[in-house]
Amino acid sequence: MTARRWAAAGWLYFLFAAPFLIACGGRVPEQALRDEQARTRQYRDAYETTAAELAATKARLAALEKSCSAPR
Repeated sequence: MTARRWAAAGWLYFLFAAPFLIACGGRVPEQALRDEQARTRQYRDAYETTAAELAATKARLAALEKSCSAPR
């Protein structure tokens, strides 16, 4: 193939592929953002659950300490 035919084939490929790249290109950052938001929600939910469990455990410990330190 001559250089002119290679150039023509390259432009033809570019013109064919460009609309697909443009159509698909906008979705990738949006999907990445949704994935990041989902991970953030999971971390936040895990943190909140751990904080609630910790508060409940501290309350139980305080109640046990209070009942154990009662005068006999």
